[in-house]
Amino acid sequence: MALMIDKVAMKVESLRRAAADRDQRQRSVQDVRSGDLESVIPGAMPDAWPKPIVANLIDTSARDIAEVMGAMPSINCASGVMTTDKAKKFSGKRTKIANYYIQNSQLQSGKQVTFCDYYNTFGMAVYVVEPDFVDQVPRIRVEGPMGIYPEIDLYGRVRSYTKVWREEAIYLVAKFPHLIRVLQSNEVGGQSSGWEHREIEVVKYCDADQITMYLPNHSDQIVDTMPNPLGKVYVSIAKRPGFDDEVRGAFDDAIWVQLAKARMALLGMEATEKAVRAPLVVPRDVQKMTFGDDAIIRTDNPQGVMYPQRDIPQYAFQEGAMLDNEARQAMRSPEVRSGNLDASIITGKGVQALMGGFNTVITTGQTVIAQALARALELCFQMDEELWPNSKKTVRGVVQGTPFEETYTPKKDIGGNDTVDVTYGFAAGQDPARAIVALLQLRGDQLVSRDFVQRQLPMDLDVVQLQAQIDNEQFTDALKQGMMGYMQAVPQMALQGQDPVDALTKIAKLIEEREKGTSVHDAVLKVFTPKEQPAQAGIDPLAALMGGGGQPGGAGGAPAPGGSTAPGGAGNPQGMDMMSLLSGLTGKGEAQMSTSTRRQSGI
Repeated sequence: MALMIDKVAMKVESLRRAAADRDQRQRSVQDVRSGDLESVIPGAMPDAWPKPIVANLIDTSARDIAEVMGAMPSINCASGVMTTDKAKKFSGKRTKIANYYIQNSQLQSGKQVTFCDYYNTFGMAVYVVEPDFVDQVPRIRVEGPMGIYPEIDLYGRVRSYTKVWREEAIYLVAKFPHLIRVLQSNEVGGQSSGWEHREIEVVKYCDADQITMYLPNHSDQIVDTMPNPLGKVYVSIAKRPGFDDEVRGAFDDAIWVQLAKARMALLGMEATEKAVRAPLVVPRDVQKMTFGDDAIIRTDNPQGVMYPQRDIPQYAFQEGAMLDNEARQAMRSPEVRSGNLDASIITGKGVQALMGGFNTVITTGQTVIAQALARALELCFQMDEELWPNSKKTVRGVVQGTPFEETYTPKKDIGGNDTVDVTYGFAAGQDPARAIVALLQLRGDQLVSRDFVQRQLPMDLDVVQLQAQIDNEQFTDALKQGMMGYMQAVPQMALQGQDPVDALTKIAKLIEEREKGTSVHDAVLKVFTPKEQPAQAGIDPLAALMGGGGQPGGAGGAPAPGGSTAPGGAGNPQGMDMMSLLSGLTGKGEAQMSTSTRRQSGI
C-alpha cells in the first residue's frame, strides 16, 4: 500500500538521522580526497598555503585499488549440468544477453572502476537498474553512495531506497516546469532575482508500491509520484564487510594521518623559511653595516657575526616516516605498489609477503562486487521480461573476446530463468603469471578439467567457442598429417607398379584449392570425392567382385602384362580412398599408411 507524503517524509527523516554518523564520515573522506582539508579541520591550513603540499596518498591509493579491482568479471548463465545441445544453446543465448546489458550500460568504459572506487572509499556502492524505453532495454547505472539511505531486511533484500541530493533551481525547473511558482513563492523569500542559482534539496523515495520525488524544504512539495509498476525495488547494493552494522570505508581512519602529514610538512616549511630569513647578529663595535654581494663589515670580533641557528630537529623527519608508514597500514596498501622498494628484499617471498594484504583486499572486494553485479543482472532479466515480453530484439556486442549478434524474445529466450553466475575466477586477487602456473599444476595432476581451467583464466574467453576452435584445429592438423602420409606413399605406389599420376593430380589440385583460399577440409572433400561412373551392361557382379574379367578392355578388367590387372582396375585400385586413409589415424593424430597388392589369375 502506497504511503502518503507525510508518512514518506517522516520515514526518510528517520533514515537520515540513523545514518548521520555515516554521512559525516563520508563527507570528511570526500573533502580529504579532494584536498579540501580546511573543511575537515578549520584553521589547519595557513592563509598562504590553503592546500596541502604533500602527495594525497589516500587519493592515489584509492585509485590504484579501484583500477585493479575494477576488472570486469566473467558472466555465465549456465544453470545446472548442461548435457544437451538445446540446454547449451539456451544458456549461451542468455549469456550473450547478459553481456549486452553490461556493454549497453557502458560498465566496461570506466564505470565499473568508479563503482569499485565508491565501494572502497565510502564503504558502499549502488547499481540502479532503470528501463530505457527508447531502446527497450534495461540499463545499469552506477550511483554515488553519498545521500543514499537504503532500507534492507535481515536477508539482504532492499525494501526501500532513498536518494537525497541538491540541485540548482534553474536546472530543476527545466526538468519540472510546474515547480517555478513553488520556488518563487513567498515561502522561500519572495521573487528575488537570484532564485535560479539557489540549491534545492530533492528527495527520491522508492519502494515496492510507489516512486515519489518531493522537496523537503518546501513543505514536502511533490515533484512527481507514480505507482511502482514492477512491484520491487530495482537496486543492487554492495556493502563493504565490517565488524558492525555501520557502513565504513577503507580510509575513514587514514584521513587523520593524512592531515597530520600535511601539517608536519607545513611546519617543516615554516622552520626552513625562518632559518633562511633569520636576522644577522653582529657585535657591539660594528657601527656601519652594508648588505649585498661582497659586503664588508668592520669589527674587532669577527666570530660574533653570525645567523641564529634554527636547525630542524631530527625527530621531525622520524615523525614524517612514521606517519607515512601508519597511513599505508591504515589503507592496507603496500609500499611496493608505488614502486618505492628496497632492492635488498626483492625476492619471491619478500614481494609475496608485501603484496599479501593487498591481494586479500582485492579478493574480498571482488567477491562482494560479483554478488552485487549478479543481482543487478537478475533484475535486468526480470525487467526485460516484465516490460517487453514479446518484443523481438537484436543485440550486438563482444562476449569474452568474440563478437556476436543475437536475436531474442524475452518471454521465450529468458523464460523466467534469471540466474546469472558472475565470477572473477580462480585468479581473483592474484597476478596473471602465478594464477596460470597454479591452474596448469592443477590440470597436470588431473585435479580439474580443461573446461574449468579455461573458465578461470585471467582473460576474456568464450569457453564453448574456444573449445570448438581447438577441436577444429586438431581435426585440421590430423587431416594435414593424413595428406602428408598420402603424399609420402606416392613413391611406394610407383615401386609396386601402380600408376601415381592420379595421386599426383589430386595433390596438385589440393594445392590449387588452398591457393584459392579454400579451407583444408573443403579442399580435401572437393578433390577426393569420387565422380559417379555410368552403369555398364554385361558385367558379371560376381566376377567384378572377385576382381576377374567381364569388363570391356581397357576398363580395368583385362589382365595386364605380367599377370596383373591394369592400373585402376577393380583388383588393384590406383590409391586409397579417404575412409581407409582416415581409419588409419590414431588417437594422437598420427597418420599411419599401409597398402597391399593382390593379384589373381583369371582361371
